[in-house]
Amino acid sequence: MSTSQQREPTNDQLWAQPPADAPSVQHGQVVAPYTAPSSAPLPAVHPHAQADKTQFVLGIVSLGIGVPLSGIGGGIGGLAGLLIVWVGIVLVNFVYGWTRRPH
Repeated sequence: MSTSQQREPTNDQLWAQPPADAPSVQHGQVVAPYTAPSSAPLPAVHPHAQADKTQFVLGIVSLGIGVPLSGIGGGIGGLAGLLIVWVGIVLVNFVYGWTRRPH
């Protein structure tokens, strides 16, 4: 058992001291007293807000439908049919992206 009267500092006493990484004071220099950082309110977070995943889904669907349409378009129309299929897919994605952009 210790008979020492030394106590641990309280939180208030610790906050009253400047942080350890504070610049050192040189002779003749006056330093303002340290103030604890204010607790500014954090922006409200909506727990039910979900990210918009429609662009990701459209990309996956475009790739998934592009494979069979490429086979059909290439088989029926050759290179021209293949180009028409992919220009159509690109246009659908472009129009979707253009209408969903922030104004």
